[in-house]
Amino acid sequence: MRVQQAAGLGWSDADLARAGLTEMREMYTSSAFTALEQRKLFWETWSLVASSEQLPPRRYIAVTVAGAPIAVWRDGQGVCRAVHNLCRHRGIPLLEGEGDLGKFVTCPYHQWSYNLDGDLVRIPQPDQFPDVDMTDLGLRPVPVVEWHGMIFVCPSSEPPDFHREMELLTAELAGHLSLPLVEVARADYTVNCNWKLLVENHVDVYHLGYLHQRSLAAYRHPSFEWRWEGTTWWSWEPLKDRSAAGPGLGGLTDDGRCGIGAHLLFPNVMIVTTGDYLATYDARPVDPGRTAMTLRIRSSPGADGAALVASVRTFLAEDVKACEAMQTATRSPFFQVGPTATDHEEPVRIFHSLLRSRVLAQ
Repeated sequence: MRVQQAAGLGWSDADLARAGLTEMREMYTSSAFTALEQRKLFWETWSLVASSEQLPPRRYIAVTVAGAPIAVWRDGQGVCRAVHNLCRHRGIPLLEGEGDLGKFVTCPYHQWSYNLDGDLVRIPQPDQFPDVDMTDLGLRPVPVVEWHGMIFVCPSSEPPDFHREMELLTAELAGHLSLPLVEVARADYTVNCNWKLLVENHVDVYHLGYLHQRSLAAYRHPSFEWRWEGTTWWSWEPLKDRSAAGPGLGGLTDDGRCGIGAHLLFPNVMIVTTGDYLATYDARPVDPGRTAMTLRIRSSPGADGAALVASVRTFLAEDVKACEAMQTATRSPFFQVGPTATDHEEPVRIFHSLLRSRVLAQ
């Protein structure tokens, strides 16, 4: 009997076939499977797209989530809004990049104009559209949530309950979330691997003492704790020598100051907490073998952002190198996933259980 190619991750050969895959490695190389993930997964979940600091009043940012152009802005009253970034006339994107807004958002093609509530307020040559009801042609809203300085959107008109999904992290990260942290650094990366490899690595407890034997040598890996509830994962491990911890962010508990945490909002928002910062990096699929990632670091006002980025990169660069090597390995017809660790890779199996349930849902 042929060994199931992804049994270690919980996928049967029948599951692979239902997903349109003939080999397990296609999960990381197939454009069709990436499109399925965009449609069945990223369209229906929350994506981190900006920080609050990026959007002062009348400032916008244009992003793409699950293939959908989306614009996020803060209106003159400070309300954060998100819309599908498509003119209701011919569908051209209204905004690109990021920048400042006036009183209106005007289409570059035919100059249809919308106010910052998304209402259509002007059509040039209205006599050409005698039967148009402008009240029916406002910009389509996108659900948006601002959570402790982080802005999330969901393209679906029926998103999951964000605050319910975040209950575990809201409770466990209360020490960091209660502080007046600000974004002190942001860096964009393109990583040459499938987005799932980055997330699998993030929740993999097994590799910590090996891949990171130097960069994370200060931490006591046998004392690693983790919990997964719904679509969120929380974990923490202490310093070997708590007396070596610096003063850190004022107001943290000893555990918050003397350990490191790795957390996840499924499917792709990864969070790291230490005594000095709260960092996020989100893995956004560009194509099966490339992932865009933005590292955002939140800390005390005036903190040395460059130094904190360098601190994160001591272990993140090791993770990226390993994931890119695994992506190269998927070119081999012999690439498979063997047995996974009973306890230390259980979070990886849970991640794939959630992934499988979403992409195979009817």
